[in-house]
Amino acid sequence: MSNWYQMHERGAGKFRMEILWWVYRAFGIGFLRFVVKIVAGTIALFAPKVRATSNKYRAVLNEYETNHNLPITKMSAFGHICTFATSVVDKMSAICDNKTPLKFTVENDKDWQKLQSALNDGGVFFICSHMGNIETLSAMPGGQDKKMNAFMNIGSNRVFRDFMARHAKYTNTTIHPTENIGVAMAGEMYDALKRGELVMMAGDRVSPTAPDKVINVKMLGKDCTLPMGVFRFARACDAPIFAIVNVKTERNTYRAFVKQLDTKSTDTMATGYAEFLERMILRYPNQWFNFFDFFNR
Repeated sequence: MSNWYQMHERGAGKFRMEILWWVYRAFGIGFLRFVVKIVAGTIALFAPKVRATSNKYRAVLNEYETNHNLPITKMSAFGHICTFATSVVDKMSAICDNKTPLKFTVENDKDWQKLQSALNDGGVFFICSHMGNIETLSAMPGGQDKKMNAFMNIGSNRVFRDFMARHAKYTNTTIHPTENIGVAMAGEMYDALKRGELVMMAGDRVSPTAPDKVINVKMLGKDCTLPMGVFRFARACDAPIFAIVNVKTERNTYRAFVKQLDTKSTDTMATGYAEFLERMILRYPNQWFNFFDFFNR
């Protein structure tokens, strides 16, 4: 099976994305979700690799649930793909105009309180994932109070990225190519964090330029690899580091979860991050949106 950077965008094109945008503007987010579910279901018929990775994920999840006497998740590949497609609609709305305002709640536990304390003192480094919908946080009340430096692989998702660039309304986020990460960029982000800015980088996909520089972890009882560079880069920036996800809990409502990571070493950081993701997967299994061979690589 392919790795994530070998997967191509499906059903996407500049003209088609613009049509969906005007459907959304004319008829609203509910109608667009309905349309996108139909489109996603049709695309799924002709995407056997995507269906296979979804089915493998469900098999891994069900095996873990069986071994730990947990309720068994029932989920079809088509349903999984459609859930992802509708999350893209929410992302579009949140970033571009929030025409149908999203509601937000937080898991107000000790880690969330630690995050609030850290934000009062300065900048924070977030390690996010492709679990839930992190981009919708831009529509959270107060979500633009601090400048965000987000890292993205420029070589992937070009159609969606260009669409967001044309229509995005938020102005307090700077996108940095992951290809530019190095000593100079670490110094730049160090200074940004000291100024009280935020940094966000995904930690669940290996680097296409350094696929062998990984940290081995366990998730759902299986061997997995995480990108070593992300955790090294985060430590080098010398700021509080939190894993974060933002998941959909009901219609138009999201909930944010965080976990402060132990920075004693990159291995302890990666292990804590994997444990956090595993906990989130077990609570919201249909919002794991890594449609590639993540397990047993």
